[in-house]
Amino acid sequence: MSELEEIVPFLSKTARLDLKAVALSVVLGLTGSVDGIKLLLQQEVILSNVLDLADDESEPIAKDAVLCFVNISAEEKGAQAIVDKLSSRLVPTAYRAILDDNSKLADPWCMVLCNISRPESLVETVVKELMAIEFSIEKLTTCFTRVNYNKHKGHLNYLGPLFSNISQCAVGREVFCNKTTGLLRRILPFVHHEASIVRRGGAVGLLKNVCFDSTVHEWLLSEEMDVLPFILLPLAGPEEFDDETNDKLPMELQYLGPDKKREEDPDIRKMLVESLAQLCATRKARVYLRERGTYEILRELHKYECSDLGDKSVLAAVENVVDILIRTEEEIGEDNLKTLEIPDDVKSKIETLDNKAEL
Repeated sequence: MSELEEIVPFLSKTARLDLKAVALSVVLGLTGSVDGIKLLLQQEVILSNVLDLADDESEPIAKDAVLCFVNISAEEKGAQAIVDKLSSRLVPTAYRAILDDNSKLADPWCMVLCNISRPESLVETVVKELMAIEFSIEKLTTCFTRVNYNKHKGHLNYLGPLFSNISQCAVGREVFCNKTTGLLRRILPFVHHEASIVRRGGAVGLLKNVCFDSTVHEWLLSEEMDVLPFILLPLAGPEEFDDETNDKLPMELQYLGPDKKREEDPDIRKMLVESLAQLCATRKARVYLRERGTYEILRELHKYECSDLGDKSVLAAVENVVDILIRTEEEIGEDNLKTLEIPDDVKSKIETLDNKAEL
């Protein structure tokens, strides 16, 4: 029997509290290193027992148990093992804790769900487990949009990246684009949420992923959703435009004044620009973007990204969109760019250019 196997009896709700605490501290310590996690992944019984302890009546025990899963799921192999072996139990447990406005462990459970849904190979399984719970994503959205939902000052910011992860798969995007529930519309304002970069980045990631589906572009740009101001406003700076240009811009972007600040995080700026790139797929959307001053906002953003404050990968993304917007529809010659068949040799060249841009 290995040393790890010897502590299994003490990783039980019925074990004596002091022994339980010592055994759990051993597990938590192992989760602090890659080698330790690798060792734990070979012990399915230990992982199962630790999940039991996440509901322990002792708060310190429950907290350490959840933190074990935060650390393990941060490694992709750990996330894979958790999803493969425990998702049917873990996802509902995490969901109940997040929904409980009295839970002191809602935030770490948000992190666990965020971690295990990040890899594209795992997200569909996690979404399937969530969808097995009636209205789960709708209720999580309510928790997210009520900023002070948790009574113990749990921020629930990591629900943002969770929503972004969920929208990596088609089923997840369908849930957020449901016109009846209006989930996307409720989350959109958090694209501008200054208090938390995690929450803000999650909302932007969700918006970007939804934009990948050209079948919803018309709806996204409709008066009902009107996503363009949510994308352009963080990209705009204090630059002044003449009256003619201001008249083209959405009302939210007109006459912003000298105090207007751009989104500071380059990753978020890049996701916003990539959202525009996806919207450029269809002729109708391209025309809409041109008519509402998108090029003018990107022109000023381009100057910013060329400065010392800018970012090369964002600059490359801006140039990709500008290259489309400055061309006429006759030059583009396609109604939907997503239907184009791109030869393999051209694809490899594009990927090479993209990789260089990120260096």
